[in-house]
Amino acid sequence: MFIKAQKPMATSISIVVMAVFGLLGCGAGSNNPSSSLPNNVNSSSSAVTEALSIAPNDVRIRYTGRVSLSADEAVYDWPNTQIEFRTNAPLVELKLEDGNNDYNIFIDNQLSQVLSTKNGVQRYALNLPVGDHHVLLTKRTGSNFGVGRFLGFNLPNGGQLLELPAPPIHKIEFIGDSYTVGYGNEGPGLDCAGNLRPYENSFLSYAPISARVLGAQSHSIAVSGKGAVRNYGDINTTSPDPVPTFYNRTLATRSDLLWNFTTWVPDAVVIKLGTNDHSTDPIPSSETFIQGIHDLIRQVNNAYGQLPLFLLADSSSNLVIERLQRATQEQVNMGNIQVHFVQVEHPPQSQLGCDWHPKVEAHEAMAAQLVKAIKPILSWPDENSGSTNLKFAAATAPPFVGMSASSEGNNSIHKSAVDRFGYATTSF
Repeated sequence: MFIKAQKPMATSISIVVMAVFGLLGCGAGSNNPSSSLPNNVNSSSSAVTEALSIAPNDVRIRYTGRVSLSADEAVYDWPNTQIEFRTNAPLVELKLEDGNNDYNIFIDNQLSQVLSTKNGVQRYALNLPVGDHHVLLTKRTGSNFGVGRFLGFNLPNGGQLLELPAPPIHKIEFIGDSYTVGYGNEGPGLDCAGNLRPYENSFLSYAPISARVLGAQSHSIAVSGKGAVRNYGDINTTSPDPVPTFYNRTLATRSDLLWNFTTWVPDAVVIKLGTNDHSTDPIPSSETFIQGIHDLIRQVNNAYGQLPLFLLADSSSNLVIERLQRATQEQVNMGNIQVHFVQVEHPPQSQLGCDWHPKVEAHEAMAAQLVKAIKPILSWPDENSGSTNLKFAAATAPPFVGMSASSEGNNSIHKSAVDRFGYATTSF
């Protein structure tokens, strides 16, 4: 492991789900949104006082990832979208309208819980130890699971929202498919019985891992099953909706909601596409595939100007490698000398999860290789890291709760959400 994992929190964090009857905020429903809290939610307080309501667009909340933000809601669907804030409240009452997605909840950079959301508008109560705390929610699931809506939160018992430290200076955008999403990376094996939601953890895809090791923010613009010009299993050599179709969208699922590229400008872009294009016959011709890569690079350069851009391939397909190398050389010949080709090793079968996708340990290995290749080109200082201290490649948490449980840092065991919470029969 190239980044030392954090030790588990000694204090237990509990999440209690409370259905919200009626509308939240704007004076609708109860005048006290916390009045329906059970008495045992916060054992450190005998009574819940009037809550401070925090709107989703409060400037002290930080979002990482493409989000459609208003005073009423933050809407998102891309993998590893993050919601981050600091508070001294002993109780945080999160408000979400979801039911489609799962979230990692980190307290002070240590994984506390995996939250599987319920349908409709719900409140989720988070008990915290006394003191100031950093809270981070990361969307585990990809856009194919649907849209999530964050409706803000309440801070009962006199709690206050605090200022966040500055974010990491540098930014990396990752464009890709299911590998970048983290599809099935916590799966027990190749067969995940058709229920993939508990096994997907975008936070531990090679993409965010690489960014954290480099001390950078990251966006994952990735859609499972999609390619550069052809999607998985298409009967034609091209598809009407490959990944570049989604690139200018705020939400992958909304073609009418365009992203403002000036709001978040990366210092580098990594593209990992080609696996789905070449998955089954008929595959696109070399000219068609390479032109699709050129067109995507043009989209990126139109959005941000020329910047370090890395075409990433694993060793599973010599044809994909050959075509991406050719695309790289053609870019250089056209004067775009900032385009580079990077190859990483395809994981052995023992490191494959759902449907032959990499497990977490394989993503960690891919990230290590990617970082080693691009770090000299980026030439970022070693001390480059955000004061949010999210520079960890894997997280630990209490057994049966976190993404991985370990005894004294050895023999790390990645446990799926099915093992932890037993909701393998959930239907979508």
